[in-house]
Amino acid sequence: MITVQPSVPAAVLKSLLHNGIVHRALALAVATIVLIAVRHPTWVPYAVSLYAIWNAAAVTLNAVQATRAAKS
Repeated sequence: MITVQPSVPAAVLKSLLHNGIVHRALALAVATIVLIAVRHPTWVPYAVSLYAIWNAAAVTLNAVQATRAAKS
């Protein structure tokens, strides 16, 4: 019998979900699908740019919160 080992530890997945990275990635995927479905594929680069800004801000804020928590 072959056992399948997860390639990513559960703690890492939990951390990614907690930080919202997965949610932001899903939001980008949905936005891309919707824009293509409504025949506005030229807007996809703008959605990706907004996602990049949103993601960078969120990651920065999470890093600040982690730093503050570590100091306490």
